[in-house]
Amino acid sequence: MEQALGLWVAPLLIMPGMALLVLSTSARYSQLLLHVATHPEQSALKRQLPLLRYSLIALYAGIAVDAFAALLGGLLAFNEELSRLLMIVLSCIGVACLIFAVVCLIIDTLHCELRHIE
Repeated sequence: MEQALGLWVAPLLIMPGMALLVLSTSARYSQLLLHVATHPEQSALKRQLPLLRYSLIALYAGIAVDAFAALLGGLLAFNEELSRLLMIVLSCIGVACLIFAVVCLIIDTLHCELRHIE
């Protein structure tokens, strides 16, 4: 039972890092959105907006899944097997969302670098 009680905290440990990614990505997204709105002729920047939007969606989804995993883990701590299974599945989904968001951010960063080199 003690192990199950400690297990539900695990998804919460990744949330501060994801929150920092949300903060920096949303700031970048709003700056880029403002720049595109004021300089509509720069179509190359418009192609970056979906990557940042997908990153934010994936980060929000990952945070929601991790929070849900922690909630269910806490509520189902009395049923150790079910709690462990749900925690593993939901934590994997949350980490998959994080990986997708980070890949989108890497692609966005590469586009920025390539644009500055040209």
